[in-house]
Amino acid sequence: MNNFRLPARYASQRETGGAILDCLPAMLRNARQAGQFSIVIRKIPCIVILLTCFVGLSFPLEAEGVEKKKIRARADNGYQSISDATFREIFRDFLCHHLGKEKSDIVLSKVKVIGKKPVPAGKIHFQLFQKDKRSLTGYTRLVALLSVNGVVKNKVKLSGWVDVFESVVCARRNLKKGEIIEEGDFYLARKNISHLSSNILTNTGKAVGLMVKHAVKKDTCIKEWMLEKPLVVKRGDMIIILAESGNLRVSVPGRVLVNGHMGELIRVQNSMSKKVIHARVIDNSTVSVKF
Repeated sequence: MNNFRLPARYASQRETGGAILDCLPAMLRNARQAGQFSIVIRKIPCIVILLTCFVGLSFPLEAEGVEKKKIRARADNGYQSISDATFREIFRDFLCHHLGKEKSDIVLSKVKVIGKKPVPAGKIHFQLFQKDKRSLTGYTRLVALLSVNGVVKNKVKLSGWVDVFESVVCARRNLKKGEIIEEGDFYLARKNISHLSSNILTNTGKAVGLMVKHAVKKDTCIKEWMLEKPLVVKRGDMIIILAESGNLRVSVPGRVLVNGHMGELIRVQNSMSKKVIHARVIDNSTVSVKF
């Protein structure tokens, strides 16, 4: 075998087992002509082993190439997953928009994301809807529709606990029933309004000048139902009924039939005609009608 050489046309194919198979007939033919046929025959087991090695190695390499192709195909499909953190962020943005609050005013906790799945590549758009008509505080549920390039691809359920912090009106001192609130009678304090009723006062301008309906303890958060406009006239009060029409102005005595607040329309009786009419309270001694 020392003088044996592959034909030149096969020299470039020595590197693979397939090339050796193609060369084998020519190898035997050349060996017969060179008088080395018996030597080649004795070497055939070695050649078989060599072919086995080449062929055996070729399959794993080919299989590895197939697997890589599959991986590339999955990547080329361009599926993308939306993280829980992203859903949490759009949840918070929805709350800020609808509650008119800054992010620092809202604490979102115990968030659950149910039903999310990978979606195709493309421009993502979220549409959020409230699942029920409850207030957006406390336990809150939303539905998120996830669209890719304008087509809805996923519907995700979101839920979480929403705490909203806001400055509210609180009593600076004990307030007695019937007292008229002045500016120094209250202060503003930042509170978690998720645990308070929806009619809590947050605007100091709505409290000044109102009358306390029931006794209120110091540091109590003021609610709308605790206050009312002060009575200007009471049932049985004698007042002047002022009737106006253009330049014409007539006044007659009358009597209040129901308690009345400033600007309120109440029933009064004309003391002269005994006729009952509706008039608007001007002050504690005058009501007005138009004719």
